[in-house]
Amino acid sequence: AGELEDISHPKSTSKWLVAPSKESLDGDTSRVSCYRHMGDLEFSQLLKHNQLPDTQPYQTLTRGQEGRTYCESYLRSNKFVDTRPTTVVEFDCPTDLIEGFYSIQSKIEEGTISHGLGDKAGRTLSQFNHAISSGDITWRVVLVKRKKA
Repeated sequence: AGELEDISHPKSTSKWLVAPSKESLDGDTSRVSCYRHMGDLEFSQLLKHNQLPDTQPYQTLTRGQEGRTYCESYLRSNKFVDTRPTTVVEFDCPTDLIEGFYSIQSKIEEGTISHGLGDKAGRTLSQFNHAISSGDITWRVVLVKRKKA
C-alpha cells in the first residue's frame, strides 16, 4: 500500500507513476498531509540530504487533497514554471507546525491556499527542514512524470 504504480497509457509520451495520498484511518487531526511540486534538482537535494534547498523565493507548500490537486496541475497541464516540475512530494506534518506557518503567511491559489516557505514569503524553510531532520516531518513521492525513453 502506498507504493508508486505505473498508470501510463501505452501510447503516451511520458511515464506516469502515482501513489495514493496517506489517509488517517483513525481520524487523527494532529497530522496533516502537505504537498510540494518540484523539479529534478530540488528533488535530488531532498533525496540526498533530506532537506529542501533554498532555491526559490516563494517555495509553495499546500495541504490536503485540494493542495495535492494544485501541485499535480503543474505536471498534468500546460502551466510553465522555470523549475520544470517532475515530482509531487507528500509531507506528513504536525498540524500545529503547519497552522503556525499559515498564520505567518498564506496566499490564495487556484482551488487551494498555499504557504511560501521561501524568503519572499513566510521565511519558514529552515523550520521546515529542521522538522524533517528531527523526524517530525516525513515525506514520500506521490506523483512522478518522466519522458519515455
